Amino acid sequence: MTTLLHLDSSPRPDSVSRRLSGEFAAAWRKSDPERTYVYRDLAADHVPHIDAAQIAVMHRLETEGVRDLAAARDAARTPEEAASWSVTWPLVEELLAADTVVLGVPMYNFSVPSTFKAWFDRILVAPLIVDPETGRGPLSGKKVVVASARGGAYGPGTPRHDSDHQERYLRAALGMVGLADDLTFLHAEMTKADHVPRLARFKDMATASYEAAMDGARILAARD
Repeated sequence: MTTLLHLDSSPRPDSVSRRLSGEFAAAWRKSDPERTYVYRDLAADHVPHIDAAQIAVMHRLETEGVRDLAAARDAARTPEEAASWSVTWPLVEELLAADTVVLGVPMYNFSVPSTFKAWFDRILVAPLIVDPETGRGPLSGKKVVVASARGGAYGPGTPRHDSDHQERYLRAALGMVGLADDLTFLHAEMTKADHVPRLARFKDMATASYEAAMDGARILAARD
């Protein structure tokens, strides 16, 4: 039985990224209602930012070269480390159990929301990082879909393409833990055209981009 892990990071209840990720999840679930679906709202249920206690555990795992997940699960040594690790490890296990991951991640100030970054900083533990010799890790082989919303246009050939640190960051970050082997981005661009007067002339572009991303979400889910 396959499992979908669905994460949203936008604080807006009706955000475009939520609509896109929700469309993928709905189509995925409809194709086989018996499959396992896990949802986490990173905006409504914040993951605490990484702290000194987790960093201490992670440094120790790196220093000792620990790659075994079972050993890492029990790596906390002090009460402070145990408290922090108890936040992190369920997130790690949730990710390990998933076959497909859909991430609702809008572009904020050319990058990603801090809600998403807090989650990623927590799950980036030594045993999940890909082996530099093989390029593989415990998370390799999972299908990952990023449902993205951008206020402007950042695709190749646009004036702001060089300011797209959202997709570049996500490709690099997810690649560290083996989640970029089967990675697809669904970008809905020019989302500010509806409420920013100077962008009103791009409303048709925004509509076309949104509809293409929604179609892409349904198509990808049907293939899974």
